[in-house]
Amino acid sequence: MRYFVGFLVALALIVGVFVLILRGFGGHRGVQSQLTDYAQTETVVRMTIEGKVDADQDHRSAQITIGRSSNTINLIQGYQGNVLKTQSYNSNEDAYATFLRALQLQGFARGNTDPARQDSRGVCPTGKVYTFEVITGSATVQKLWTTSCGGGTFKGNQQMVRQLFRNQIPDYTNFIAGAGLV
Repeated sequence: MRYFVGFLVALALIVGVFVLILRGFGGHRGVQSQLTDYAQTETVVRMTIEGKVDADQDHRSAQITIGRSSNTINLIQGYQGNVLKTQSYNSNEDAYATFLRALQLQGFARGNTDPARQDSRGVCPTGKVYTFEVITGSATVQKLWTTSCGGGTFKGNQQMVRQLFRNQIPDYTNFIAGAGLV
């Protein structure tokens, strides 16, 4: 009987080790298993829309950052991040949790996190590059991208995710009018 109990304990330990190993190699490398886990934290999610490759003075991008207490949009000129204009809107934890849940359902955390594929510069020179990030403090926990030309590391529903971000900015269309980022 004593040997049988010892056998069961050893078997349980082996199964436990396999479960831990499999969990360690699966998942999203740093992104919490549920985006909604971030709802009560200072973590933000961000979408950056990078316009076509052109002269520094003509280049435009827009950055939408959604957080627990505020949503912000920046219109940016050039490749060095000169903010032309910015607008912030108050938010709350319930709105943020709902937004995060919607992103989660659209596959926001799905993608290829291979470091060799992280550089999206110049990939779609006449179109747009969309970057999706999860940021905690000064650390980028996740960074995935896709383009209007096709391809990229993001594997979620890009159209719906882009729309969800735009919907968080009440006057989005007016804010970016004339920037070529619609």
